[in-house]
Amino acid sequence: MSLLRKTPTCPIHGGALRLSHHGKKTNPGHYWIEVQGAPILYCPQCHERGTDTSVEVEAGASNAFLRKLIRLYDGFTFPPELGKPHIRVDFNPGRAVPDGLPTAGRPLAQPAYQPLAPTPTLALPDAGPEPDARPSAPEDPPAEPQTFDSFLPRKPRHTLDQLVLDPETLARIREAVNVLLSQDLLFGCWNLGSVARTGRRVALNFYGPPGTGKTLAAEAIAAMLEREILVISYAELESKYVGETPKNIRAAFRRATETGALLFFDEADSILGKRLTSVSQAADNAINVARSTTLIELDDFDGAVVFASNLVKNYDSAFLRRVLAHVEFRLPATEQRRRIWECHIPKELPLADDVDFAQLAQYSEHAAGGDIQNAVLLAASYASLRQGAAQVVAMADCKRAIAFILDGKRRILE
Repeated sequence: MSLLRKTPTCPIHGGALRLSHHGKKTNPGHYWIEVQGAPILYCPQCHERGTDTSVEVEAGASNAFLRKLIRLYDGFTFPPELGKPHIRVDFNPGRAVPDGLPTAGRPLAQPAYQPLAPTPTLALPDAGPEPDARPSAPEDPPAEPQTFDSFLPRKPRHTLDQLVLDPETLARIREAVNVLLSQDLLFGCWNLGSVARTGRRVALNFYGPPGTGKTLAAEAIAAMLEREILVISYAELESKYVGETPKNIRAAFRRATETGALLFFDEADSILGKRLTSVSQAADNAINVARSTTLIELDDFDGAVVFASNLVKNYDSAFLRRVLAHVEFRLPATEQRRRIWECHIPKELPLADDVDFAQLAQYSEHAAGGDIQNAVLLAASYASLRQGAAQVVAMADCKRAIAFILDGKRRILE
């Protein structure tokens, strides 16, 4: 346990944590890999109450191994007849359990990691050549893995009731979503489908400063529609090979069509920016092709799509007319900041009596919701450096944390 300077103790009961090899987690960002048997330290009393205070042991080593496994997995081209396998990584195949730890009963609470559904344990194939295989000369760089297989929707994690937004923004969102909820009436009974050039497609554009809730709002809309959400970032679309990015864009729309998921593009200005008028090299032409492909796919799409950007002024005008509603996300006002502070404080976090959320709302002017979330984490970190009764989050910790975050942003932007 090289990362643990001292024996961890339960922040609630103060007792020493016990070792278990029953931790489960899914490797972030990869659907096909499941992890179990990870060593964790846990508090038996918290476990019995259903409270998670566990600490993963040697997380850096296991994550380093998983990153290498992902590179191996994604670098291998699976034939269509073979398909991609689920891989279960078991860090404790012998099921070793410390003395005194019960093996029966409910599993240890691990809300931070949601395991995939159980799948058969698979052995990795031997990566070496077949006995009669002959070494071949170096070839062209291997093709990138099929991006279509990596575009997988998931269940939304937030609802509209959890969002802290100004009333106008919430009203705009509800009005736009109602077009999706009332499609049978609008396009069927009232026959608007006969004149709607866009068919039943509903495209929304969320814009505003970072950390103001655009991504959370997209997830909330998916929850309202009782659909999964397919989150696409520009990093997943961009390819180092010329001509591949448009294919990835088409694959994203195709996956959303097949699954019925709400399609969400983050950093949308990267694919919907103004097309270049002076094309001097292949890369410039590739950018224009990618942006034109997005517009074409959007015209043919018959589902729900949300775009989000911090740089809305960079959008191509041809995109603007294809959007049903442009919703601005503003920095939260004082009352909204107070509610954001409150909702980011879990009940298990020990607070000093002097913590005043109304004062923190005043003190955190110009902070986005994401800034406040980071400030809570930083303030808790300050408190964790202290011992005994002083190990609680005080008002001074919160003020120091939000001042540190806002000052850093101010320095960068000036």
